[in-house]
Amino acid sequence: MKNREKKSEHQVELFARIEKTLPGNLSLVHQVGDLLELENDAIYRRIRGEVLMDIEETIKVCQKFQISLDSVVGVINQNQNLIQCAYTPLNLNDMMDFISFVQAASDKFENTSLSPEGEILLSAVDIPIFNLLPYRELTMFKLFSWSKSTYGFTADFDSFVKETEAFESLNHHYEKIERNYQSIPTTEIWTTSTIDPILRLLSYHFEMIHFSNKKTPLLLCDQLLNMLNTLQNWANNGNKGPKDIPFRLYISETDIGNTFILFKNGKKSHCLIKLYTINGLGISDDRFCQETEMWLRSTAQRGTLISGASEKERHKFFNAQRQKIELLKREIQHA
Repeated sequence: MKNREKKSEHQVELFARIEKTLPGNLSLVHQVGDLLELENDAIYRRIRGEVLMDIEETIKVCQKFQISLDSVVGVINQNQNLIQCAYTPLNLNDMMDFISFVQAASDKFENTSLSPEGEILLSAVDIPIFNLLPYRELTMFKLFSWSKSTYGFTADFDSFVKETEAFESLNHHYEKIERNYQSIPTTEIWTTSTIDPILRLLSYHFEMIHFSNKKTPLLLCDQLLNMLNTLQNWANNGNKGPKDIPFRLYISETDIGNTFILFKNGKKSHCLIKLYTINGLGISDDRFCQETEMWLRSTAQRGTLISGASEKERHKFFNAQRQKIELLKREIQHA
């Protein structure tokens, strides 16, 4: 009876939440045991709430698995119209901070790819960054534009690339995200204007003479064309990557409002709402994720599936996007 009275329901809830986030091939006991450097029996007693963790252990566990203490103790609970959000402020003046951000994003993709039921659903107001990752200059340009507009970076694009190239670990994380993205079944909702934001940025930075090498904006346009070619090949086949992973691309006729990326790991979902150019709010609240999934699937059903079907619509969509890029190339060449 005494053991029952001492049992911590909050601690049981904490470990239940953590277990939902782990891929099926990872053991909760082993993960927590390695973190706290304790034997399995001691970990089992903590998971069952029979032995209370001290404050240092609790902080370690919450930080490792990105769980808010507030959400566990009931400050934010199912009976309130509040949800917990995760947000990491970024500053490209501190590249180690940005590397940590990219590594956290990489972990989300890896955890989803390791889950047998892993899936990604997304709406794309502009081109998702992981579609750009195979193209070094395009990826750098996205970061450059963000740094220029948000943090007042004063040098040109080529200087930005040279500064960023010093951090080789970024390329490792980029490659890992790209590889994991191509191994996860994906449902994507684009619109006829998804490509427009990056074209506007290219045009703006070209007019503002932010490229010291005049060939660079043309290179970026060519990389966009290559990215479209890859996307169309995936849409033609209905799968992506070297392992032929299911890929469903829908075109919405209506404005989809924002970019939502929903990572589904079987038991648990995590939603990223994109903010600005790179960053976003992370939300793991079950109610929010369920509602987001309903909205994404409903929006997809109202759109046109162009992957593995609707050959005419697929051809029409990709031709229209290529024409936009070719028009910008001609404007740059004749400027």
